[in-house]
Amino acid sequence: MIDGTRDLGPMREAIRLRVCPLCLDGSESGECRLDQSRGCPLDTHLELIVDTILSVRSRRLADYLEAVERDVCSRCETPGPSGGCRLRDRGECSLCLYLPLVIEAVEDVTGRSLIDV
Repeated sequence: MIDGTRDLGPMREAIRLRVCPLCLDGSESGECRLDQSRGCPLDTHLELIVDTILSVRSRRLADYLEAVERDVCSRCETPGPSGGCRLRDRGECSLCLYLPLVIEAVEDVTGRSLIDV
């Protein structure tokens, strides 16, 4: 569990290096091009994302996605008209689009591996 005093810099950097160059909203150098008013969920919810990923012990991506939707997406500020996530429904949520890469980045920093589950 992250207690708010943990340095998330290494986690942020691992995600930036692994995800941002591939993200449609990022540059090849990993710089985010999202409008400041929207913000990237990978940055905005980083602590909760890491905590959620570390709480799952499974080799199934679906289990991670379910936990992220339950614990992170439910707190997101971009709900759609039906109560679901407007960005996720349009394929614009970097957390959902790049979740496997985010999980890999968390594994790299923590030394945890899904293979060992």
